[in-house]
Amino acid sequence: MKTLAAPGREEVEKRQVRLLRLHHELKRLGVTVRVRKPHNGRWQLRVRRAGWTETVLCAGAEGDYAYVSVHGRLLGPVDDVRYVARLLVWMIERRER
Repeated sequence: MKTLAAPGREEVEKRQVRLLRLHHELKRLGVTVRVRKPHNGRWQLRVRRAGWTETVLCAGAEGDYAYVSVHGRLLGPVDDVRYVARLLVWMIERRER
């Protein structure tokens, strides 16, 4: 049985930087958001509002990264930070209805 190798330090740092860019954009839009590194070493961004939480990860390797929810929803490429932030805001607003 093959096991997947853990991402190297450079990969983890790249993912963290991309999540921090999304964090900054969401803060600019006035969303409650938090970035943290849990014990497994994967940086996570949590968007919270009115009892609803969405967790976003940065997935990918070798220069190709995308924002993905923990439920497996592909939110968009890291180059479209504003689009992904607006999509998350839309998801929040839709959830509140």
